[in-house]
Amino acid sequence: MSSPNPAANRRDNPANLRHFLREKLYYFILFFVLLACLLLFLLALHARAEIIIITVIFFALFGVTVPVSEYLRRRTFYQKLLQNIASLDRAYLVLETLARPNFYDGAVLYEALYAINKSMAEVVQSYEIEADEFRDYIEMWIHEVKTPLATLSLMNKDRKIAAQLSRLDSYVEQVLYFARAENAEHDYLIKPTSLAEIIKNVATRNRDLLLASNVDFTVNNLDYEVFTDSKWLEFIINQILQNSIKYQSKTITISAEDTAEKTVLTIADDGLGISAKDLPRVFEKSFTGENGHGAISSANSRTSRNSLPSSGQKSTGMGLYIAKTLCDKLGHQIEISSPNQKGTIVEITFPRHDYYTIMRPENHTPVNTNHTPSPENHTPAPPKHTLSKK
Repeated sequence: MSSPNPAANRRDNPANLRHFLREKLYYFILFFVLLACLLLFLLALHARAEIIIITVIFFALFGVTVPVSEYLRRRTFYQKLLQNIASLDRAYLVLETLARPNFYDGAVLYEALYAINKSMAEVVQSYEIEADEFRDYIEMWIHEVKTPLATLSLMNKDRKIAAQLSRLDSYVEQVLYFARAENAEHDYLIKPTSLAEIIKNVATRNRDLLLASNVDFTVNNLDYEVFTDSKWLEFIINQILQNSIKYQSKTITISAEDTAEKTVLTIADDGLGISAKDLPRVFEKSFTGENGHGAISSANSRTSRNSLPSSGQKSTGMGLYIAKTLCDKLGHQIEISSPNQKGTIVEITFPRHDYYTIMRPENHTPVNTNHTPSPENHTPAPPKHTLSKK
């Protein structure tokens, strides 16, 4: 139950007057004791009333002026400190926005924060170096592993084994893209990309897995170009496609729709649906939901996504998380729905931002003269293609 007073839930500002007066409580007690002693001393000397009044007034002004000036000086520094901390994305850089104060406790705090920040920066730098070295090792290891995997795929003649090798290659690539996802913006090239070409590459890559799983794979109306990075988009679609296969889909249909504001790529399957309580969390890191706990498929497994496919393959919960991360970095939108908890529909939206016009081939100098031609001049893809289990 929430508090009836919203202000009660807010932290008090330690730089306000109430906190200062509470800190100076002993000072004011001592001041009034000294003032009383002074008054008694003057009365004992039988000083004239005018002298007593003037002395008390000057003593009181001095006693009040000192804490007031101290409060104003502290308040300026501490309020600016708190405001800058609240406004900075990286609060530890706050000292860069402040001058060293000239009062004692402020100077001590400033030096303490400087020492703490310096120590933290050194620790963070060491962790960053270790993380970069580990990431470089992972990328090198993945590239080394891909070579024997590709060799095994070429040597193998069994379709079921080829499907498992393809799945293994996908998991290895998932690790690579996860390692690169944090700095993805340094590794992608936005340019006009044919959706038909992207889907063709993904289908070719997963051909053995689709055939081994008896999946009817159909594409419709992909005669569009979008601005994206082809490599990252292929990875995103590959993750979605393998999820569809993993969860017992027998039909996968990919289509696109183009409007003046956006292009929407839709990937629909008839596999196990997603429960209503799991749907809002499918993009969370390592979230597997009801379908990732290793339950054996039951008679109603095709109408509720509460079990694994018959192959017993478990979900890592990372594929959709990486796909969502990459879509956010590329400026795309990805949404998942499961109408009546039967089948899954994934929609990737490519909005036409301001850069859509700026980056058109006729408006900029291309990096590669052999890049994909503009929408007006490209060769249309076949309107429909089917990879049948037959």
